[in-house]
Amino acid sequence: MLISETKLLLTSMLDHAGVRPGKAAADDVLTTVEVFRRFAAVPVDDAAPPQEDGDGVLAQSGTFNFDGVREFCADLTRQFIEADDEDVMWQLRCTYHWTPSAETEALGSGLMWSFGMPLDDFFAEALALPGWAWTLAGVQAPQHFTIELDQI
Repeated sequence: MLISETKLLLTSMLDHAGVRPGKAAADDVLTTVEVFRRFAAVPVDDAAPPQEDGDGVLAQSGTFNFDGVREFCADLTRQFIEADDEDVMWQLRCTYHWTPSAETEALGSGLMWSFGMPLDDFFAEALALPGWAWTLAGVQAPQHFTIELDQI
């Protein structure tokens, strides 16, 4: 698989599992995590190797003000650095969005990268972060779900 094909593959894997961008259900978050775990293990031919930090996963959550809208977000991102040009970086983001509340504000923010650790260990630790633990508990359905691939 090539970096340019990652969004199509992830979207297809999620679609097969019943998750699509747009309106989301509380159960979709766990399904997305399970699919993303499998997706994160798929090699990308034109990315630098993981041991050179060319392919890694970021889990983050918190209340942010992106595009003028304050939202609580939980995000899984796979980041790629092109093998033939270390200055070219891509990020494929799966993001769930909620209206912020006193409960989500109390969660604070957190992030964790997978670099230097096995993916199973990364997911176990990252999903225990307070924001991710809250999202996986299914307390509240997200407002919506987005998937984006961007060169940064």
